[in-house]
Order: sequence, then C-alpha cells, then structure tokens
Amino acid sequence: MRRVLIGLLLTVPLAAQAEWRVETQQSGVDARLRGVSAVDAKVAWASGSKGTVLRTTDGGAHWQRLSIPDADKLDFRDIEGFDARTAVAMAAGPGVQSRVFRTRDGGATWAQVLDTRDDKAFFDCMAFDGKRGWLLGDPVGDRYQLYTTNDGGEHWTLDGNGPPALKDEAAFAASGTCIARIKGALAVVSGGAASRLHLLCDGEHDWHALDTGMARGKPAAGAFSVAAWRGGAFVVGGDYSAEQASGNAATLPATSAASLRIDAAPRGYRSGVACTAHVCIAVGPSGVDAWDGKRWTAISDASFDAISIRGDSAWLSGAKGALAKIELTR
Repeated sequence: MRRVLIGLLLTVPLAAQAEWRVETQQSGVDARLRGVSAVDAKVAWASGSKGTVLRTTDGGAHWQRLSIPDADKLDFRDIEGFDARTAVAMAAGPGVQSRVFRTRDGGATWAQVLDTRDDKAFFDCMAFDGKRGWLLGDPVGDRYQLYTTNDGGEHWTLDGNGPPALKDEAAFAASGTCIARIKGALAVVSGGAASRLHLLCDGEHDWHALDTGMARGKPAAGAFSVAAWRGGAFVVGGDYSAEQASGNAATLPATSAASLRIDAAPRGYRSGVACTAHVCIAVGPSGVDAWDGKRWTAISDASFDAISIRGDSAWLSGAKGALAKIELTR
C-alpha cells in the first residue's frame, strides 16, 4: 500500500480542566439528531429522526425547522450544508427508506436526487470535497455500496468499486462520519464482525483494509467515525452497549511504521469525531473530549451523537433535539 501508513496514538491522562465550553442551544424538536454540518460561525444544518431537518443562520440563536414533503417518517442520519441555501440530506433505512434530498433555496423546496429499490440497501454516511462527494451504504453482496457525485450532490452514480466486505461486517449510520476524504485517500470505517479502516489511495483501484483493534463481534461494536487529521486520519468507535469501555480511538499518521495500536482514551465509546489542524474533538453518550496531539482534555459530560467543525466553530447534535456549539478560539 502506497503513501498511507498506520501508527500509534499514545495513551495520555485526561486533563482536569476543559479549555472550551459547550454552549447548549434550543432546537425546538425532540428528534434524535444524528446529522450536523457546520458551514461557518453563523450557518449550520442538522438532521435526524421524524423527518427532521433544521437550519440556523444566526449562530444558533434560532433554529428553523424545514419541511421535506412526504418525508416525516424518514430518519435523516446525515446532512451536508454547502452554504446558507444549499444542502444535501441523507435518509438511512432498509431499501426505499434510504434516500437523498437536495435544496438550493434554504430548504424552501427539496428535490429527491437519489433512492434505491434494493431491499438489501442501507445508506450510512456521506463525505464531500468541494463538488465531489461520496455516499457509503452497507454491503450488498460482498462489497459496500459506494455512490459518487461530481456536482455537489445533484446527480449520483453507483460505483461498483466499494470496499470489499466480510460476512456480517457493516458501517454505522450513527453520526454521518463513517466515510471521509483524507490526504491522498478515501477512508471508510466499519464494525460488526470486523472493526476495520478501509483505504482507497488516489490513483489506485484496490482497497486496503486495516484492523483497528477496536471492539468487534457484536452488531453495534467497531469503528464508527473517521476524520482527516494532520495528513492522516483519526478514528473513534467502541462498543455501543458498553459506553465506558476503553480501546476506542486510533490515529493514522502521515509518516509512521506500518502498525496499528489502540488507545484507551477518550472516556468510553465515541460515535463521532471532527478535527482541525490543531485538535480532534470526539463525542458520544458519556461526553465530549479533545485530543491536541499530546493529551486528552475532558470538555463535557453531555451526551452527543455527531460533530462538525468549520473554522473555529464546532457544532454538536444528539438525542432529544440536543444541539450545541463550541467556539474553539476561547
């Protein structure tokens, strides 16, 4: 495998004091919000169960609920906001419940841009790099489904070269972050029978699978989320049924020996992670933690499912309509 090497995330104690404060916001809904997308300090989108799609344009002081026609029973597990007017929302579920919608007028109207008639299909997560985008679905046969777009999600194509899958292996539609574009590669994480990091290096056709060492062997255990980090990748996960268990974070440095080791921190299972050049923030049911490359810092004990960072603003979402913001400059 060229250019992509796996390495160690050193174990360090949690810091006693948090550097940042989680500022809770009022969503006005009780849905579970597993999708969140930061655009800038003022604009963000969120999505979740009961057909819920939300948008703020004033930094979270007010969240507007948006309506997608005939979608009130769908579970929008991922959303990508490009600006205040344009967004792509992904619904997850078996077969026809998996769909993608797009708006270009701030959510006033929506167009369905992708669906599936395959009863075995299940959409999990999306990632975008400018106009280019990827959507990952659970394995159908012996490969994950991988859809691609080159026009910001207006049109999608099923790519036959999804990652090869083991029996009873799948991705998690837990935070919209089971796929990410990292430097020189597309990265996918999985769980169930195997807890793996799948990498497709630029210019190559074959995927490379690396064992993360995280929990596996259960339907809700494995690697849940991946984010670009300092030229490599940062992965979090664990066992959803054992929230306090250790062994739930790993890193993929840009330069290192070809070996993977697991780290005991952060404080239990984590469903989502997002990174800047200076810090990675991981969220889960037992709290929010930050890794700056040297140490872990416990930020909050509040429960969240998903996180998205743009610039100095981190937006978080979770159960019972939970929304929050962290200003990273503080």
